[in-house]
Amino acid sequence: MSTVAQKQLLELSRQLPAEKLREVLDFVEFLLARTPMRTTRSAGKNGKTLRRYIGGVKHGGLASGIDDELYGRSVR
Repeated sequence: MSTVAQKQLLELSRQLPAEKLREVLDFVEFLLARTPMRTTRSAGKNGKTLRRYIGGVKHGGLASGIDDELYGRSVR
């Protein structure tokens, strides 16, 4: 949002009675809830880093040989 719009929103909100200001706040929270937020750069391309990691575990890449470690035997 531009700083001009931010300033205008702040100035206009100061003119509202408390109950109307609460309505504005509820509406803003509603808009934020239904708007997908961009993740931080650390989340990776399109925010899929965690899903890629989970997919790797699902296919056994990181869990290879875990039965031997946990139970002292192999299930192969």
